[in-house]
Amino acid sequence: MSITTLNATSYSETEILFAVENFVINIHLVGFNHSQKQECKELLELFDTIYDIDYCYSDYISAFILLKLDIDQIRFDPVVTQLDSYDFVLEFNDEQLAFYEKMLKMLKGEIERDLHQFRLQEKDNKESLKEYVEQIFNHHTKVLIVRVDLGYLNDSKEQITIEQFYRHFEIMRNRLSNQDTFFSNLHGYSWAIEQGKERGYHVHLLLMYDGTKVQNGSYYAQRVGEKWQQITQGHGSYFNLHSKDYINKLHMAGCDIGIGMVSRNNEGDWERVVTVIEYLTDPAKDEQRLRVKCFRNMQTFGKGQFENSKRRGIKK
Repeated sequence: MSITTLNATSYSETEILFAVENFVINIHLVGFNHSQKQECKELLELFDTIYDIDYCYSDYISAFILLKLDIDQIRFDPVVTQLDSYDFVLEFNDEQLAFYEKMLKMLKGEIERDLHQFRLQEKDNKESLKEYVEQIFNHHTKVLIVRVDLGYLNDSKEQITIEQFYRHFEIMRNRLSNQDTFFSNLHGYSWAIEQGKERGYHVHLLLMYDGTKVQNGSYYAQRVGEKWQQITQGHGSYFNLHSKDYINKLHMAGCDIGIGMVSRNNEGDWERVVTVIEYLTDPAKDEQRLRVKCFRNMQTFGKGQFENSKRRGIKK
């Protein structure tokens, strides 16, 4: 997505970040030429509206910030007092364009290291989640696997920042940890935060209920979605993966994701559960990675604890 594809009069944080990323990628591919000066100027102006010095930005966005900081030295030069905007970017000459092109290309190695680290982390997440779910699967006779995705309404995405999203989901995580109301029969859970070009900030939620006490996965997914709407004060949306239409589409496509009731006594059920684990922690989904975090150690993946004093047959 480039700035030329953004048709609205105002843009969401996600739209701006994806446009910035695409701009840096294009510089790496074709260089920095005069035809890109207008886009550069508009992106600098848009990025100013969302930039927070306390946030942690990743790979391509970090590279753009270094470009911006260098250009800002010109903008805020006390000697050149007439420069109160980024209009001067339109006057960049060949030498200046070559300088900034070289700057961005020199950062390509750091960008690739960031992306490589993301993929390694996703592999680690997959292994730890697989081990965790396998413990639950083998310890309980019946487990109800529930999947629901939490995001925002299209009309609300423009207003939602990473900090607002984090606060919303923090409330939901507290509900999970406390296991109150419709979370009371949980054996375990996991979640993965993502950022999509179209969907914006969203989270994939995996819930593992006691299958001897609850049976209706669609009901519990709906209850979670409704709680999310309440937490977000009506700005949130949810997708219930247990809907009949969605299940039918999967079956028509020859897919069988591991949601619904599973048991260690049923052949093939573990393999179905593994498909859910692989989706939540797919290292190839780097398009869905977060471009910004509220703080450096902000988690994008989490799961419950298997060893605890409440679990039957597990020593404290």
